[in-house]
Parts: sequence; structure tokens; C-alpha cells
Amino acid sequence: MRAGRTQGFTLLELLLVIAILGVIAGVLGWSLLGSLRASQLRDAAAQLSADLRAARSTALKSGQNVTVTTTLNAGSYTVQRGADTRTLTLPNSVQVSAQTAAAVQYRAPSGTTDGAGVIWTLRHPASGQLTQVKIVGLTGKVIVRAN
Repeated sequence: MRAGRTQGFTLLELLLVIAILGVIAGVLGWSLLGSLRASQLRDAAAQLSADLRAARSTALKSGQNVTVTTTLNAGSYTVQRGADTRTLTLPNSVQVSAQTAAAVQYRAPSGTTDGAGVIWTLRHPASGQLTQVKIVGLTGKVIVRAN
């Protein structure tokens, strides 16, 4: 007579499956974290570019010059129209630094700049990813370019 074998998994088989699932979860988690940081950087670039476009529009509509100034190597910038000054903070600790000039001024009533282009670099502190926000000379057009 043969002794019947019990159905089931051995401890070694269970540990192997748990180890494989752990590796897969780690890879997916790391990828998800990278995507999250890239999204946070895009959000910060969108906020800054929208505020630059709004500053140009305000100069066109209000008849007052509007200046946007970065706080170097920090996560904030200032929008100034006449005596009204607002300091805005970029989300998720994203930092901005100026490659060319720290400020851009939109002149009323045309909404143009002084003609020199301005490039600001946004950097995510955790990942080191970069995005550039470029203000084209004279026209003041805003271009966002991921690196």
C-alpha cells in the first residue's frame, strides 16, 4: 500500500513566489515614483508659463508694465504690476533658476519685452529632472521644453 501524498505547496515554493512578487512590486513602485515626479515638474512648469502668459495679457489690457522675477535657486517668483506685488510658490518644492536673466518685464501697451530672450530652468529636488521655460525675446512668447 502506498501512503497518499498531501496536496499543497512547500514553504520554499511560497517563499519563492513572495520574493518574485516583491521584485515586481519594487520595479513598478520605482517606475510610478519617477512618473509622479515628472508630473510634478510638468505641473510647476505649467503654473509658471501660465503666470507669464497672464502677465503679458495684463500688460496688454491694463496699460501697466508687469514684471516677473525669479527668486534664484528657490521655489518662488514674484509678479509685480504697479504697486501690486504677488509672490507665488511652485508646487512640490520645484526650484527655479535663471540661466540668462532673473526677471522679464512685459511693457504696456504692447505686451513686448526688451528683446533679449530669457531662459529659466525648473528642477525637481528629488529626481534632479529639468525643464526649461523660455521667454522669446521681444514677443514675450513662452515655450516650455523638457530636458
